[in-house]
Amino acid sequence: MMTERRLEQILARYQNSFTEKVYAEENEEHDILMDVFGISPIIKKENRQYWGRELGMCWQLLVTETCKAYCSSFQPAFKVGSDEPCDLIVNGYAIDTKYRIGSGDSGTLKKFKSYSRLQVNRVHLK
Repeated sequence: MMTERRLEQILARYQNSFTEKVYAEENEEHDILMDVFGISPIIKKENRQYWGRELGMCWQLLVTETCKAYCSSFQPAFKVGSDEPCDLIVNGYAIDTKYRIGSGDSGTLKKFKSYSRLQVNRVHLK
């Protein structure tokens, strides 16, 4: 009986959460990268996670290669274990490129918080 009541409470909590969820208006805009590859908002909407990941990696590589070519103080990303706290370093600033930041980026926010002190200390150790 207690298990059933607890399960009902869990389901009710999520039902309320889902019912109260407010969805932002759909973003029907396109950007330069989408234009380059001929990706419409409709195509992107079909698989946001895929397109966000792929366009994000493309953006990161474009920014990194541009900075490598034109910034004399360019430094590549450094590793902490298997993670890279930033994508590149220019003029002592750790840069983490982002194609899009949205409400689903809790991992990014956690990363910024956990590495913020490390980046400041690491970047200025030249």
